[in-house]
Amino acid sequence: MRQHVFVPWLVLLALVVIGAPRVSAAPPAAAPPAAILTQCAADLQQRLKVSSKEIGLESAVPVVWPDTALGMPEPGKMYAQVLTPGWKVILKARHTLYLYTTSAAHIKYGGPVMLWGGSLLYLTPIRDEPNLNGDLYRCSLLGTNSARVVAGVSEYFPQANGAVIITRRTSRSSHDLLLVKTDGKIVPLHGAFAFGPAALNDAGTAWAAFVRPRVGGAWTVVVGKPGEGKTRTLDLPVILRPENIAWEGERLLILAKKGEETVCYETAPAAEKPTWKTAPVYFFPERRSYMLNKSETLEIRQVTVAGKPAVEVSRVWFTGDRKVVATMPGLTLRGHDFLGNRFAVVWGELDGAAAVNTVDIATGEIIPGPRGIANVTPTEFPAANTPLTR
Repeated sequence: MRQHVFVPWLVLLALVVIGAPRVSAAPPAAAPPAAILTQCAADLQQRLKVSSKEIGLESAVPVVWPDTALGMPEPGKMYAQVLTPGWKVILKARHTLYLYTTSAAHIKYGGPVMLWGGSLLYLTPIRDEPNLNGDLYRCSLLGTNSARVVAGVSEYFPQANGAVIITRRTSRSSHDLLLVKTDGKIVPLHGAFAFGPAALNDAGTAWAAFVRPRVGGAWTVVVGKPGEGKTRTLDLPVILRPENIAWEGERLLILAKKGEETVCYETAPAAEKPTWKTAPVYFFPERRSYMLNKSETLEIRQVTVAGKPAVEVSRVWFTGDRKVVATMPGLTLRGHDFLGNRFAVVWGELDGAAAVNTVDIATGEIIPGPRGIANVTPTEFPAANTPLTR
């Protein structure tokens, strides 16, 4: 395993300027100009509000970028299609690695390296598509490195392993349920009038979905195995409105509305005669994800600051004490998620346009994401062709 040596920033700059030997057993690579390293460090210092002594160089790898996007192209922007020599610079501050991509004269901030373990899914409309399906795209949490996942999508449900279950409208009264694997292969699962949320188990060997089989029919849950036509229908215990569905080992949990009340049920679909049992709502995986530890939870809420909307991200103790991590003025909240027990992804409207921000709850840094892209879904799966893979 490669061993990294943390070098305080001022010492690092001196090494670059006077040409002292590198502190590494690896073959030396061409170092970035001192001005580029200084610019990266100064930018990070300003973002994190730390001293220069707290910033060190982890690595600086020479890269020839395919264009002037420097490895992080943004949708809708044009870049000169010329090979651009530069570097992939990794800085370290307060036990966290940060990415910069550079040319010989310019830098781009890539945020915490860990941030690239997640991504955003979003739909874009297809012009003149008779069934109103769209194209599904995946981009980084910064809104860069966007790539199409699959065409012809009505709704989508991301899975933990990077796969996506989608619905495709085929007529006014029918939809197909499909599994899109990480290699792009599409596996048909089921057909019905309408579908609600769907889930794949961790092993990828079983799927489950809320299904309305026909017009006017009641919601049911259907389970099956990818690639096999045989399915099993589980009638719901009472009339429910679907909210979410998830696997936990061999158990299947559903979250739904019973009137105005949110309820949770569980069952074992492989049993000879599956039966639904009530379960506490906090048993549902989605409801646990905001628990930081036994004493703290993460809370994301709409607040008012100086008479204007804002979104506040806080750590809340079981005693009710609150520590505000970050505040985003002007943002009207539409949704949020929590990835990797580190990053709070918040989306809504800012100045009349869709906006996404990611908050690093360890540092309070607010990392701007895409603008103008509505209805995003955060996932714990990386975007394609990121600068880290170069």
